[in-house]
Amino acid sequence: DGVWAVAGGMHGIARALAALAERHGAVLRYRAPVAEVLVGRGGAAGVVLASGERLPARAVVVNADPQALAAGLFGTDARRAVPAMAAAERSLSALTWTGVARPAGLALDHHTVVFSDDYGAEFADLAAGRLPRNPSVYLCAADRAAGAAPPAEEAIHLIVNAPPVGDGLPADAVAAGKDAALASLRAGGVDLNPGDGEWTTPADFAARFPATGGALYGRASHGWRASFQRPGAVTRVPGLFLAGGATHPGAGVPMAALSGRLAADAVLAAR
Repeated sequence: DGVWAVAGGMHGIARALAALAERHGAVLRYRAPVAEVLVGRGGAAGVVLASGERLPARAVVVNADPQALAAGLFGTDARRAVPAMAAAERSLSALTWTGVARPAGLALDHHTVVFSDDYGAEFADLAAGRLPRNPSVYLCAADRAAGAAPPAEEAIHLIVNAPPVGDGLPADAVAAGKDAALASLRAGGVDLNPGDGEWTTPADFAARFPATGGALYGRASHGWRASFQRPGAVTRVPGLFLAGGATHPGAGVPMAALSGRLAADAVLAAR
């Protein structure tokens, strides 16, 4: 049925879920980091917030990368919930830019990809832990949804594949990667003419999603067995469940939403 856009922007999904939860009696606590998942004899027993507050619970759903559990970031007792994953099994990270621009040259669609002229070399760079020297570049021109005429200065989101090496990329390599992305666009006929905006690097993603190295999609999807190795909703700790893009069925907003449904089903089935 094609690609669908969300009324009010992608964050409209989060707002709708929050409103639905509150209508059913949920209490949402924002800016309340969790320091530990409590595990008792019978399984998960609640959480401890960074403030020291303890919240008892019969079930805990972790909507973080499962490797944060395996790394002990939610406490030593919760480490056994999922197996640890080697860094070599991580999916890709990204170098992104979000801002306003005045694109010239090739007419953009809502989604446009300018491919590298040597796709093999691009992925050889990624496998070696380097930002591609001649990357493929994805552009989302959000103001062009449904064929709308864009404003003179329009919202642009740019994505380039990057290795999941966290802060292992030196600053000069990141700077070169940014230049390479814009050069690839120009070679493909797009002069972005970027204005105000913000770059996000693998190090930034690693800081936002601890224990991932900046990997954005959990376990890499290489090989026929990869999909079956992605953690599901049920963990080794009774009462502790998983949801999110790094769990089954996978990354992306629709898939992550499905993982939430699977987690909810698993919680209800375990009661």
